[in-house]
Amino acid sequence: MIKFLKLFGKIIGGLIGIIVIAAVVVMGIGYIRFHKTYDVDVSGIEIPTDKISLARGEHLVKAVAHCGYCHGTDFSGNVLINNPGKEGIVVAPNLTSGVGGIGSSYADEDWIRTIHHGVNQDQRSVFIMPSFAFDKMSQDDLKSIVAFMKSIPPVDKVLPKTKPGPLFYLLLGAGPLTEAQSALSIDHDAPFATAPVEGESVEYGAYLVEIGQCRLCHGMELAGGQVDKDAPIGPNLTPGGELGLWSEEDFVTTLRTGVTPHGYQLVDFMPWKFFRNMTDTELKAIWVYLQAQPKLETQMP
Repeated sequence: MIKFLKLFGKIIGGLIGIIVIAAVVVMGIGYIRFHKTYDVDVSGIEIPTDKISLARGEHLVKAVAHCGYCHGTDFSGNVLINNPGKEGIVVAPNLTSGVGGIGSSYADEDWIRTIHHGVNQDQRSVFIMPSFAFDKMSQDDLKSIVAFMKSIPPVDKVLPKTKPGPLFYLLLGAGPLTEAQSALSIDHDAPFATAPVEGESVEYGAYLVEIGQCRLCHGMELAGGQVDKDAPIGPNLTPGGELGLWSEEDFVTTLRTGVTPHGYQLVDFMPWKFFRNMTDTELKAIWVYLQAQPKLETQMP
């Protein structure tokens, strides 16, 4: 019996040792992925200064792209996750030119590279920021956003830098969290997308859904999804879901007020407080696009 217990103990110890070694290897892969650098040439793009471009950029930032969702309505940044011993520290940086803000050191090329390619000033991939959606943006819209971001008032706010913890390194190495590094999934040699003509059309709605990151929470087919296990479930937006019973007016009113036709209050995890700033044309274009999707059954994450 004693021999058996000793043998059993050796087997368990061996298995634990293998697991520990495997975890260390996977974490090492995650570390390499996080610190990978990218050489992306974005020279030759001139940023406008005219009022129309600034207004367009402000609208995209405050409505469609909802940058303030993570960076704050004054764009001074936020600590999104602060658990150094587990997930680590994840920060949406201060975007202004105030003390602690990246705006004081960012050149035009840095803004373009970060937003469109998901590559920050250190030439590493952004973390969590959805540049994988912004790379579908037209060059004119991108330039307008950069123009507006350069014009925002400075706010003094010093924040720590993003530093993944062991769990995030493990998930980066194993694969589930690689999508949080936009630069990994972006085709950096692809030409800029062409924005459809603004109007209540399927094409323009599709464009807004992309840069508005709707699939991040509602799934790739928009039939239901979940950005992570702790997040609310994004409902089915195809005609196969509840929206199949709504009217265009119901949809627009819901995003304007945050209350569905049945009286349900949208949670703030859904950035409806930014989307309500869209124009009627934009909201109706999104509605037209969603109604043109296949009638799919709800896909539970």
